[in-house]
Amino acid sequence: MSNLLISTLGATPDIIEETVGLFNYDGETDFYRGNAVVGEMRKGLTRLDEVWLVATDQKHIVKPKGNDILSVQESYDYILKNCSKYGAAIRVFVLDGVADIVNESDARAFHDLLLRVVAYGHQQKGNGKLYLSLACGRKTMSTDMQDAALIFGCDNLLHVLGDKKEEAVPMLMGTLAPNEAVKPQKVSFDKKTFLLCSPSTNYLADIERQKQQSQHFYTSYYLKEHEARSNFHVLYTLPPSRIDQLKKDHIGVNPDMQNDELAWLRQLPKSDLHCHLGGVLNPYEIVEVAIGLDDVVKKFAKQNSEYAAWLNHIDYSTSLKYITPRWKKKVKALSEQYDVPKSCIAAPILQQFKGKEDELIKRWYGNNLETSFCKVGIKKYEQLGDLQGSSLLDHPHSLEQTMNLLLNRCINENVKYLEIRCSPFNYAQKDFSVEDVVLSICHLMDSVSEKLETSLIFIISRHRGDSTSDYVDLVKRMKDNALFKKFFRGFDLAGNESIKTPEELRNSFMDIMKECYNITIHAGETEKVESIWQAVYHLNAERIGHGLHLLENKDLLNKFLERGIGVELCPSSNFQIVGFRDNYFPKETANLSAYPLKAYIDKELKVSVNTDDPGISITGMTHELHKAARMTQGGLSKWDILQLICNGFRSAFYPYERKKQLIRNVEHDLAHLIEKGLL
Repeated sequence: MSNLLISTLGATPDIIEETVGLFNYDGETDFYRGNAVVGEMRKGLTRLDEVWLVATDQKHIVKPKGNDILSVQESYDYILKNCSKYGAAIRVFVLDGVADIVNESDARAFHDLLLRVVAYGHQQKGNGKLYLSLACGRKTMSTDMQDAALIFGCDNLLHVLGDKKEEAVPMLMGTLAPNEAVKPQKVSFDKKTFLLCSPSTNYLADIERQKQQSQHFYTSYYLKEHEARSNFHVLYTLPPSRIDQLKKDHIGVNPDMQNDELAWLRQLPKSDLHCHLGGVLNPYEIVEVAIGLDDVVKKFAKQNSEYAAWLNHIDYSTSLKYITPRWKKKVKALSEQYDVPKSCIAAPILQQFKGKEDELIKRWYGNNLETSFCKVGIKKYEQLGDLQGSSLLDHPHSLEQTMNLLLNRCINENVKYLEIRCSPFNYAQKDFSVEDVVLSICHLMDSVSEKLETSLIFIISRHRGDSTSDYVDLVKRMKDNALFKKFFRGFDLAGNESIKTPEELRNSFMDIMKECYNITIHAGETEKVESIWQAVYHLNAERIGHGLHLLENKDLLNKFLERGIGVELCPSSNFQIVGFRDNYFPKETANLSAYPLKAYIDKELKVSVNTDDPGISITGMTHELHKAARMTQGGLSKWDILQLICNGFRSAFYPYERKKQLIRNVEHDLAHLIEKGLL
């Protein structure tokens, strides 16, 4: 900690003693002895440890009648001699090679140096005080010091009045807060007490750019007559013309522009709040995970001759016979018959499709993913996930492989925050307890925490009426585990809405609500708006998964606005399950409904875009944002896209302080994109 005074230094070095004498004094050395006004001023000041002076490289100039102007070295020596009695260390920062400020170039170079010195002072003072003085130097120097005070702030800004030494009267102008719109870069200087500094204007240019952006913020944000739910704050530092351009530039309309639009979307920081672990693998990854279980399969085969005999009959032609809608039942039955994990039945069958993944896709999805895989209904969609999920993830190795594929995919797509929702009971078996499943997931999330922030949500399935108590008991058993506490956030109610309504599940959710866990509910995906109403009023949902029918109840929509309830849209799965128009397939989708996303944005709902089951839908966050634009008439503007991303981060089930830091980090990433001209 160091208490520090920074002043400019001009042709009259004795003013420095007048300044230092205000702070450091005793019975023997008191420049203002007997001055009652100064005595009162001193009550709020702290003694100085250091005095830093910023000066030009002044040379000695001979003047008539002996009124020579001292060189900067002579002024420094004079100050050392006269101020040593005050007990403060003296340093001087000299603008090397600039003897005086005679043109704009000199002025900007000095301004730059002064800003860097004051910024450095803030870095070095720790918990000490920082005082700035306007009392010495040219008027341009005083102006520069005032600018530094307004940018970086100080514990007091002072001046010294009076033309003669004996008439010197200090004046305190008070504490100044830093300009929050300016985020200065860190600086460093050599430790020399007399330091020659090379001229530069880079630091000044960066500060000026940020100040200009802060003026844009006022113009772009506060002076708008109408602005929907506020976007990222850093975007309002853009010039109004640039913001208008972001609102005019639409994506998702012209297929010829798809690659460029995807490249733009990929660079943006993103979140994914609605991602089911049981549906993250695409067909290529399913085969990859299956092959990764080869050693596990061989181990069980050595221990079980009947299972080994079954394995010997598995080849490509027999595997084709298993790829039917009855896959899940067949895998479960064989698992029970041979007393092996379900993954040891699924893996050897799926391994046969190595190099033939396209055939697997054709048999499983149909001939045309983009058009025929549309409006298939919730039952068919969920069935498409049967190749993975509980059929493949009930072994530590396959679960680890799947998690790593998901996490790395998100990192590569510049996803900064991911909420993984899963049903760990589905993956547990006799040698892999549900607690082991949960901790395995948490360990893998922890392993990427420097690159990707994550949260874990447990899924309660509507078709399992007793599952709520199972999950409440699981949380009670694990709540003291540090790793579990780090990542667990809350619960999701998922599954076919027609099976059980939120009203029917209210009593079973009471223990969850008592513990104040976060709650998100699948509602309004395949059922009408009543399902959404029940999720909000019976289960206190903080977010709604899908919520496609919210426009049907204006009062409920207003309640979403008042409570800040989030809506998690998942464009690809919404298209595939329910069916909506797509700009890329105007003829094929002309008779389908309009997607409600743009209406939600316009009504200022906290709506976000997410992946749902990225493997089943063969998608990722970059593609989902693009699909959202394609499913909107006229596409989405780039400003809309940024708003959706902003909504996602603000809706995250994340501890309050950590969420604030997360959003600050995202704002920082966007600032870099602005600097590169990409926004």
